[in-house]
Amino acid sequence: MMSKDRLEVVDDNLIIKLNEAGSKIKELEDAFHQTQTGIWEYDLDTEYIKWSKEVYDIYGLPEGLKPPKLEEIIKFSSEEEQAEAYNKINNAIANGNPYIVYCDIEDHNGIRKHVRATGAASKDDLGRVKRLYGTICDISEYHIEKQNLQFSDFTIESISDGVYWFDNDLRFIRVNQAAADLLGYAKEELIGKRGSDVNPKFTYEKSKALWDETKEKGTLTFVTKHRRRDGTEFPVEITNNIIRWQGQEFKCSIVRDITIRKKNEELLLEALSEIKELKNKLENENEYLRDEINVEYNFDEIVAENKNFQKLLKKVEQVSKTSSTVLIIGETGTGKELFARAIHNLSSRNANALIKINCAALPSQLAESELFGHEKGAFTGAVAKKIGKFELADKSTIFLDEVGELSLEIQAKLLRVLQEGEFERVGGNETIKVDVRVIAATNKNLSLAIEEKEFREDLFYRLNVFPIYPTPLRERKSDIQALVAHFLKKFENTMGKRISSIPEDTMRKLMNYDWPGNVRELENVIERAMITSNNQLIIEDPLINKRSSLPHGNRLVDSERQAIIDVLISTEGKVSGAGGAAEVLGINAKTLESKIRKLKIDKRKLY
Repeated sequence: MMSKDRLEVVDDNLIIKLNEAGSKIKELEDAFHQTQTGIWEYDLDTEYIKWSKEVYDIYGLPEGLKPPKLEEIIKFSSEEEQAEAYNKINNAIANGNPYIVYCDIEDHNGIRKHVRATGAASKDDLGRVKRLYGTICDISEYHIEKQNLQFSDFTIESISDGVYWFDNDLRFIRVNQAAADLLGYAKEELIGKRGSDVNPKFTYEKSKALWDETKEKGTLTFVTKHRRRDGTEFPVEITNNIIRWQGQEFKCSIVRDITIRKKNEELLLEALSEIKELKNKLENENEYLRDEINVEYNFDEIVAENKNFQKLLKKVEQVSKTSSTVLIIGETGTGKELFARAIHNLSSRNANALIKINCAALPSQLAESELFGHEKGAFTGAVAKKIGKFELADKSTIFLDEVGELSLEIQAKLLRVLQEGEFERVGGNETIKVDVRVIAATNKNLSLAIEEKEFREDLFYRLNVFPIYPTPLRERKSDIQALVAHFLKKFENTMGKRISSIPEDTMRKLMNYDWPGNVRELENVIERAMITSNNQLIIEDPLINKRSSLPHGNRLVDSERQAIIDVLISTEGKVSGAGGAAEVLGINAKTLESKIRKLKIDKRKLY
């Protein structure tokens, strides 16, 4: 396909020759065969049209076929274009003026082509136009390339990123409008300048080094700062590319203003820093609150000042951080549920509710359903599926109070859950897996229950991973005063009454009583006293009054018992030998063992 420039030269020469000598058509025809441009002639008198082979090829017709009428094959893009073309042809017929027309045609195969047609007139001796001669050239490829070029140019000028082209001397040879706007210049002002002319920091040496690296890597992206004409600077991301075209090498940079992106990154870093600071603050606050729980009276509703009891609370804190099974063994009223709640609340499972179940209150025929659930129709009255307590406690903690009251059949099923973490609902076949932390409590002597075949030994060892023995109130009487203050405050809020003082006689009675019902009994006593008292707390309970009037000798026994307990706690149950309780008390080890048995002191519950 002939280039545009060459076509224009050939066409211009042709027009001159046609005007000078129409008879040289044959000679020119050979020339046009070589340039792949077709020629034609039209006799005005006979309306005879003659085409060269190239014209037939352009129209997709076999050579020699009678040419169709022009209006059958020429497709103008608009009425204005058609009117202009016919005006040129009519002018050539009337006045002999040469012309050039661009139009679309549809060849015999239905293919649309863009052609360039030229024409000139041949006159007779009287100066009348008798024939028209001309050329026709298929410039579809050139036309498409031109359109693509125009579209590419339009795209480059429309994008928001700056585009810069440099020559080998690193001077601007072209910039798009966005590039000029970024720097605050007119486009023509930048042509011929170097980057260092508009940004002194971008020296020739620095630019050359970057382009050398670009040539080595093929492309190069980096972040820097540009300076505007007014001297202000802004961050940019630059991507360098090496472009080769028509045997020449050009350097092209695409520059993006990243001011907004940088601001967003700074805001993100500030936010992350603030989140980190808040996280550290929260961790410190949690640590502070945890330490505060250990130091102050209230350990998750557990009131305690007694140092030995504080050691027990420390064990509660230690086990709470694990998922180990806990068995709480203690007398009625010693706060076994409060210990269970404290363990759960300090654990990683505290986002979910503690699931509680009183095993002693479960009817034997419904115990399995309550613990493990049942399917619809599993038994009479099972009108719907029910979710059991273990399934509800998945990812949480279940508290089995009075676990010693469960039947042997239910104990076997509980053992399976502890061993394998799975069970089936009553009447169901689907095996349900759960992740449950088990805390059990009892006031029974499970060792005796095992001997009497009332409690499974294997279940006991599964439950007794970490035993806790809540201290009876009679063994931590130093906490009575704090407990009384706690209950007074509680009942003042609920009863709307205020106690201004506690007589010394009242406190002596409370301290001398053994409290077989432990803290729960003390709470009940204070509640009854609050009901009958006015400004002063007066104890009128006959059991307590009777105990406070016992002979002094009995109170000496209590003091001796408490002294032995305190020493045993400090020695962690060690009786004989160096550092043992006997050595601390200054008595014979066998004598101390005899007193421990006589005073019914259970060493297992002390440490």
